[in-house]
Amino acid sequence: MTLTSRAQVILGPPGTGKTSTLLGLLEEELERGTEPERIGFFTFTKQAVKEGKTRALERFEISQKQLPYFRTLHSLCFLQLGLSKDAVLGASDLRDLNDKLNMRLSGSINTDDGHIASISRDDKLLFIENLSRMRQVTLQEQWQDVDESVGWFELERFSRGLELFKRDRLLLDYTDMLQMFLRRGRAPSLDVMFVDEAQDLSPLQWAVVRKLCENAERIYIAGDDDQAIYRWAGADVDYLIRNSKNAMVLQQSYRIPSSVHDIATRCIGQVRSRVSKKWAPRKEQGMVRWESSYEAIDMREGDWLVLSRTNYLLEGIEEHCRSEGWFFKNKNRASISEKKVKGVRDWEQLRSGRSILVTEAINLLPYLKLSVPLSLRNIDFDTFITFEELRNHVPSLKNELWYDVFDGLSVKERSYIRAMLRRGEKITKEPRIRLSTIHAAKGGEATNVVLMTDLSTRVYNSFQKNPDDESRVFYVGLTRAKENLFLIEPRTAKYFPV
Repeated sequence: MTLTSRAQVILGPPGTGKTSTLLGLLEEELERGTEPERIGFFTFTKQAVKEGKTRALERFEISQKQLPYFRTLHSLCFLQLGLSKDAVLGASDLRDLNDKLNMRLSGSINTDDGHIASISRDDKLLFIENLSRMRQVTLQEQWQDVDESVGWFELERFSRGLELFKRDRLLLDYTDMLQMFLRRGRAPSLDVMFVDEAQDLSPLQWAVVRKLCENAERIYIAGDDDQAIYRWAGADVDYLIRNSKNAMVLQQSYRIPSSVHDIATRCIGQVRSRVSKKWAPRKEQGMVRWESSYEAIDMREGDWLVLSRTNYLLEGIEEHCRSEGWFFKNKNRASISEKKVKGVRDWEQLRSGRSILVTEAINLLPYLKLSVPLSLRNIDFDTFITFEELRNHVPSLKNELWYDVFDGLSVKERSYIRAMLRRGEKITKEPRIRLSTIHAAKGGEATNVVLMTDLSTRVYNSFQKNPDDESRVFYVGLTRAKENLFLIEPRTAKYFPV
């Protein structure tokens, strides 16, 4: 089935402001007097919905209650079906299901590297069963289509057990919500509806979008088939391509410099099934440079995004950043916790003769491998205390440099913090270096991007079978760069030919 002819498809190449274009159209609707309650803004992630809602609230004098249809598709189905949270399969239900089926389901699927290899065998069963429903194919078709060592009878047994468990307890999972909405849900009456990140929608989600279109007067669907990197998770990019014959293509990128545009265009040009687009880079030239290794790149200053196709390829550069004393983030976790850094600063503040809060002094003692005395706990936590006053409560306290007395931190941690302080790293602020897989960095950007070209054996084999998907992934990686792109020469014979 095709989208209604009333739908305006908007294709946004990297950095062209696809979401901003939608939000601009949203503002126009509100300015012309469209009632907020008759506007739908649907997208793939909660963060994108939050951005649209925040912009509307800031610009116009309306309340959150006036925006009932700014939601993810799952959330909308939950609302329209009148469900309660108790009706949704949760963590405690999964634990009961594990007991019933003698399994070890965690219910969490790591999508960082675009593969399901990093999850447990039982979670693979859950993933495949759910994927068959999202793709609207039979379980056997999905089993034959997934390159995983899962037995058919094992999968079928699990699928039956899961269905009986949910039916017995009157529970729905998130995919059930979409299916139930299609059967019996009522689409809200909307003057205008927006759908963002359309390239990530599965066939089941597209069916929900089509149903929503039936009761909407003006429809805007935004996405970019070239950035569709979730086909492995059920995304149906071909549907977007088929419905993009009269699409509006945003033609000016506000992120990509000329040199990056050139190499990115060559990369995506290898994809056989796509919508051909002409879009212009920024006038700045920028820089693309090959390096023999990441060790050769000086990352002492500026913001950096270091990308690899698979998580394990980041392990070496993580150790390199530590040895250089650079503050970084990996998997959204800072390389050293802010709490530990604050402990160092508080200790040195005490030693210099200044005072800190009692609660801050109490937080220091575990780093000194000292217990908190009762007399200190009885003091008002909001009062200030000096080093000498603290020693009255903790007589064993020594007035020495933090790295000589912080036995609660490992030698490795102490060495790393000292190296960062010598470097002048601003470790109380957001790390300026981020390590990430390409999938996890989608939507991100940085002044400087380092892209490793090596592939794992599994990904390389997949690339040989279906080069289009991998070309899209590396296209996304290349187009995160705002100024400088550093390409790392492969260390093995298995790599992506940029």
